[in-house]
Amino acid sequence: MSRGSNPVGKSTAKFAGVVAAIAAVLSAAPDADAQVISRFALRLEGGVGTMLAEHQRTATTAGGLGYDGLGIQGTVRLGFTIVGPLVLQASLANWWFPTDGDTGRVLAPMGGLRIEPRIGTVGRLFVDGNVGWAFTGNDERLTFDAGLGFEFAATRWLGIGPALRVGMVFQDSTDALGQVINAPNDSNALFWSGGLSLTLRVPEDEVAAVRDTDNDGVMDPDDQCVDTPQGDHPDPSRRGCPIADTDGDGVYDNEDLCVNEPAGAAPDPARRGCPTSDRDADGVPDAEDQCPTEPQGASPDPSRRGCPRADTDHDGVFDDEDQCVNEPAGARPSTTRRGCPAPDADHDGIIDQPEGPDRCPTQPETFNGRDDEDGCPDGESLAVTEGNSIRILQQVNFRTDSDQIVGRQSFQVLDSVISILRAMSNLRVDVQGHTDDRGDAGHNLDLSNRRALSVRRYLVEHGITEDRLEGHGFGPNCPLIPGSSRAARSANRRVQFVIVTAETPAGRCANAAPAGSGPAAIGISAPVEEAPAGRHGGRRHRRRHH
Repeated sequence: MSRGSNPVGKSTAKFAGVVAAIAAVLSAAPDADAQVISRFALRLEGGVGTMLAEHQRTATTAGGLGYDGLGIQGTVRLGFTIVGPLVLQASLANWWFPTDGDTGRVLAPMGGLRIEPRIGTVGRLFVDGNVGWAFTGNDERLTFDAGLGFEFAATRWLGIGPALRVGMVFQDSTDALGQVINAPNDSNALFWSGGLSLTLRVPEDEVAAVRDTDNDGVMDPDDQCVDTPQGDHPDPSRRGCPIADTDGDGVYDNEDLCVNEPAGAAPDPARRGCPTSDRDADGVPDAEDQCPTEPQGASPDPSRRGCPRADTDHDGVFDDEDQCVNEPAGARPSTTRRGCPAPDADHDGIIDQPEGPDRCPTQPETFNGRDDEDGCPDGESLAVTEGNSIRILQQVNFRTDSDQIVGRQSFQVLDSVISILRAMSNLRVDVQGHTDDRGDAGHNLDLSNRRALSVRRYLVEHGITEDRLEGHGFGPNCPLIPGSSRAARSANRRVQFVIVTAETPAGRCANAAPAGSGPAAIGISAPVEEAPAGRHGGRRHRRRHH
């Protein structure tokens, strides 16, 4: 570093060249207008520091340059924000270092980049790097500096804060005559400073008065729609704004009778900007729709415009084809009358001839195991459908403390139940087993469950599909008659066949008997003593097949 020379003229020319180069880049930008002003910033930086290189700090009497005191740094910078926090800047840096009897000076025009992200509303953190040409006396050498700091937002146009900077001036390797200079290894001038950085900038809204953001010819201070051009149809009540078309149907709001509803493909000729009304959205205008609040659906009624084909009984057969408009076809529809249930005049579950096998359509079948499929009565019934159950009229018996079914009559009763289930193929049944209150309650619960499953198994073995049958035991927990009398206990030992519906789901105790019914009327399951070997009471009845 040389002393006592004045390189201001040369350095000023260099700085002016850097500024001119930046100005040339900016002038080529497509938005080089008044809004560019807010992207410029003027920065002033000052601080004190010292030399860091040993050769620079060593006294002249010891072969050094003697810059061992505090130095002063002052720099002016012109910045231009390229995008976000990235800034292009031109700088003119000055460093003064006093020594014995003289002062060393570095004057350096430089160009560089600065990154200054915002930290909320507090201010900006910055880091920059600059490279340029240093004038030290009569010498011109390459120089570089880098800075780090934080500027607090004192006002919207002023930032001020601490800054730390390090700079270096590189030593030439040859002299003016091209001779190699034998300089010390640390002869590059390395120095630092700490101080304050101050930035002046124009806030964006301060230049709004000279801007026309939407380029519609109305300057921003007068423009009520700064970002929306007024277009070919300016709103007379709002300067710089277009006439609104809220629903985007091409009819401006000041003429649109349905501002928030597009006119659509079928505009209403009587109401400008409104669609033709179609409340049920079935494509038939309300003025023509005979069912304006009910969509016509996939099967429109040919005789009533805009209406669906009617299905009064909701059986899937439209009324114009349904021969029983008010009666659903049900699970067993008639084969000869569309939309009607199969005929069963006596309600015994067997379809009447000629569509079914019922030869006695006005006399219910008596289900007793004898010709139960012909629909005619033939003796006393052993089981009937009644309310929410199949009521058995005789006992189903088991061996004592066992789930083995015994007795010819027991199997005849079960065969009658099977006949009913075959005739009424839509029924699902929960077989429920019950005991009286004698003995261990846990044992009785298990026994009643095994007996219910034994009955269910017999029904499955004789053709009733498993998905139509459930089985549950309740032990003594669901008595028909409370108490411990002989009559109560006899009534409470039973098997019941509950028809599964939403009101009587499987697994729920069904313990109500018809008024005045005795034990036989509700289908008692009474344990019997195990019969001696060879007697028919212990033999399993083999059901005859119909």
